[in-house]
Amino acid sequence: MEVIAPGFEKEDFIINLEKNLLTISANKKSENEVKSGKHLRSEYKQQCFKRSFTIDEKINTETIDAKYVNGILTLNLPKKQEVKPTPKQINIL
Repeated sequence: MEVIAPGFEKEDFIINLEKNLLTISANKKSENEVKSGKHLRSEYKQQCFKRSFTIDEKINTETIDAKYVNGILTLNLPKKQEVKPTPKQINIL
């Protein structure tokens, strides 16, 4: 899964998994003050978002990992290994 989120740092993200609900959120605040003579100009900027996704039971939630590179958050959601029953031969007595 990929989330395009330019302008954030990896420290801005919070990724939570509760039961089958995966929640991705990010919050970034910045302040800028410019003093010139008797004037003070302050600018405040806040960026945030929050998205939730339902995870299928076939996903191995223990091995989910994430990385953030060049404005793209990539989550690796590996599938669980399917346990296939092994065929068993029954001997006739």
